[in-house]
Amino acid sequence: MRHKGTIKNQLLVTLVSGLTVMILLSWWVVGMALRELTANYLEDRMDGEIASILAELSLDETDTVKLNEQHVDALFHHAFSGYYYQITLQGEGPIQSLRSQSLGDFSLQQPPIRPGETLRHWGIGPKKEPLLVLIKSITLRERQLIITVAENLTPIEEDLDHFLWMHGIVSLLILGLLTMIQVFAVKRAMRPIEEIREGVIQLMTGQISRLREDVPEEIKPVVEQINHLLLRLEQRLVRSRSTISNLAHAMKSPLTTLSQILRRGEQGLSDDHHLEMMNRLDSLQTLIDRELRRARMADQPVPGRFFNPEQALGMLARTLKNIHFQKKIEIDLDLPPGLSLPFDEEDMMELLGNLLDNACKWCQGQVRVSLTEEKSRCTLRVEDDGPGVEPEEVSHLTRRGVRLDEQRSGHGLGLTIVRETVEHYAGTIQFGRSHTLGGFLAEVSLPIRRVI
Repeated sequence: MRHKGTIKNQLLVTLVSGLTVMILLSWWVVGMALRELTANYLEDRMDGEIASILAELSLDETDTVKLNEQHVDALFHHAFSGYYYQITLQGEGPIQSLRSQSLGDFSLQQPPIRPGETLRHWGIGPKKEPLLVLIKSITLRERQLIITVAENLTPIEEDLDHFLWMHGIVSLLILGLLTMIQVFAVKRAMRPIEEIREGVIQLMTGQISRLREDVPEEIKPVVEQINHLLLRLEQRLVRSRSTISNLAHAMKSPLTTLSQILRRGEQGLSDDHHLEMMNRLDSLQTLIDRELRRARMADQPVPGRFFNPEQALGMLARTLKNIHFQKKIEIDLDLPPGLSLPFDEEDMMELLGNLLDNACKWCQGQVRVSLTEEKSRCTLRVEDDGPGVEPEEVSHLTRRGVRLDEQRSGHGLGLTIVRETVEHYAGTIQFGRSHTLGGFLAEVSLPIRRVI
């Protein structure tokens, strides 16, 4: 996934968007809560007005409802005052209705209501003003008496709107202040990344050799990986220089000898001189092969391909069984399925090729290869059922230039290749006797460095 823009802008957009949504939600919740609280307060007051109206109601002998208006709040007597009541008597006989003088000829809407029930709803008044309407139904002489009281909400709505506007303005000011705080906080949080960028520039100009690791925990693994990469590059540079120096020094003596032989051999070379010259040339070829291989390992920036033990060792085992077909060797592979390791395949094939070839040469017919992975290390064991090596001889195997098979023909590099490959991956190698097969055991342990 490609990321457009800067991390700082993405953080600011996310934070400001979140703050804006939170303030808008708070503004809406406050408005709804205030309206509900106002409605509850007005309902309590209107319920008291219904009680006072009910106290002034009476029924005569003809079941006619009458109201003593002198004891009713005077606000109900002024036309369109915003305070209204309406009384309806339903049941057997004609429907009777009384309205406050403030209603004029206007009738309040009354939804269906059951006896003993109280309803609250929003209505429209005679001047199209918003009303809060409270309806209460009681049973009177087996008839249903419905008392409706309403109050104009316009003044309250105006006060609420004014309050919400003020609340909105204050919320915008708070949003602006919080945005400035977030901008400052994001810039401060991004400062370590800016310091890393400055550190990379200093690395490029040679002012420093490592990045500082006193950084926040979130980016510390990245800095550690960069420093690890710098260390590996420095080690490879040192190895490359050492390889060139070793190669130049090692070739100096054979070339001097060849030069002297050629100067003495103006009339032709004798057989002894010819043999010595060939030996010197063979020695030079061996030195060049070894040093060039070490240079390849030193200059290799990253593994060429991840090493798949199951696939690579299966192919290597079939090849070695064909080479040593006269022994009918059984090569047992104990490998975790689907395992992939961050090692160069060519390096591992060369290392394992030497160890397995040696095991196949000296075994009686059984070779075993096992690989285990624990935490950040993998351990590879190659063992056979051959004669093995005596304990006092094990120490000689780690000396420079010693071959696993001294009797092998050609100019192979023997244990030097194995040791240098293991050292290149900062691993360890041990030799001994196999407890299961009784022959030679070579155990290689390599650290696994996963890329973050």
